[in-house]
Amino acid sequence: MNTRLTATLKNFFADRVILTFTLAIILIGIAYIAFVIFSLRPSGLQVAAHYTAFGETHYYRDKWYYLISFAIFGLIFIVAHVGLLAKLASLSLRPLAVAFGWLSLIMMPLLFIFTQSVLGVAF
Repeated sequence: MNTRLTATLKNFFADRVILTFTLAIILIGIAYIAFVIFSLRPSGLQVAAHYTAFGETHYYRDKWYYLISFAIFGLIFIVAHVGLLAKLASLSLRPLAVAFGWLSLIMMPLLFIFTQSVLGVAF
C-alpha cells in the first residue's frame, strides 16, 4: 500500500503538466470559495434559494446559510478533480488526464458566473 502511494505520488510530481493543472485547480478553487464566502450577507431575512417554473411563486426562500453549500461544493470540486487527475495519471492515461484538466479549468469560470447570478438573485 505504501509503495503504491509513493510510486503514484512520484509519477504525479514528475509530470509538470498534470502538476500545473492541479495547482491551477487548487488556486482557482480557493479563489471561488473565498468569492462565495465574502459574497454572503448574513441576515435574519430569508433569501431566494430555489427557482422552479412549476410552482406558483417561482422563487422559494430559505435561510441565508443555505448558500454556504456553494463553498462546500467548491471544496468537493477541488478534491474530486485533483483526485481524478492523480488517478488517471497513475493509470498511465496521461492524455485523458490532460483533457480532464482542461475541462476542469473550463468549468471554473462557469462556476463563478452561475454562482454570481444565484447570489445576485438571493441578495
